[in-house]
Amino acid sequence: MSIPDYPVFRQLELDDRVVFDAAFKRYPPENSEYTFTNLYCWRNAHGFGISKLEDFLLLVSQGPGFKAYYPPIGPVDPTKVIKKVLADSHGEFVRVPEKSLSFLANDRLFRMDEDRDNADYLFDAQDLIRLEGRKYDGKRNLIKKFRSEYQYEYVPVTPDAVPEILSFQDVWCVEKGCSQSKSLQDESDAVRIMLQHLRLFSLKAGALRVGSNICAICVAEALNPETLVIHALKGAQGMPGINQTMFNEFLSREAGMSRFINMEQDLGVAGLRKFKESYQPVRLVRKFTLSLADERVKI
Repeated sequence: MSIPDYPVFRQLELDDRVVFDAAFKRYPPENSEYTFTNLYCWRNAHGFGISKLEDFLLLVSQGPGFKAYYPPIGPVDPTKVIKKVLADSHGEFVRVPEKSLSFLANDRLFRMDEDRDNADYLFDAQDLIRLEGRKYDGKRNLIKKFRSEYQYEYVPVTPDAVPEILSFQDVWCVEKGCSQSKSLQDESDAVRIMLQHLRLFSLKAGALRVGSNICAICVAEALNPETLVIHALKGAQGMPGINQTMFNEFLSREAGMSRFINMEQDLGVAGLRKFKESYQPVRLVRKFTLSLADERVKI
């Protein structure tokens, strides 16, 4: 199915993967949102629609009471496209990377508000594999404790193993109370879609088996030539150190030649922020919301 010309948008479909993968290969992203895996698996939660304008792919996120555009996917300077869309809609662009704003920094037409809750955490891959130095004492102690209390096996996740991993995901969701939280349910749905399309999306996935049960999973993929992005890291309740052990075992085997690890955003959730900051990021991938400074102004 062809992608319509702007201003027409249509729903994101699985067959669009070829187009988006080619665009991301040509214009390597830094934002964790920009893998086809993330866009497709979260398409219902975010109401993604796609269009094309000149040399750019456009994404709109919309639903009852909200509408926002994502950063144009294409050549380095998106200024012309951003101005066109804002002139038409007087809406806003969200999750805009800092490097894109450099082209608009001196343009007083625009308002730029930093979105700290959606900043990505970027880490040195070898730091997370080796966990050397005093700053990682807590992580090493938790892993040591887990290893002393549990006999476990690291299991590479293949398509044949997906049904068992999905059963673990169902148990995790019950433990976390997904039925009482739309955000947790949306995340669970996204992870299920990832696992169901494991090979198609070229994902890397691993699990920990304790006894006969899967007790933790980690799912990731290449974001750009230097960076592995972590889509999911989940461990069973009541097993201290399981998340840290899962993460370390996974990266030791699957990080490959990746220089950096992107652990995505914390969404403003205090527990997630504390967990991700504790791994000592080398920097945050800052993102911004971009809108017109004065909606009465015509571009």
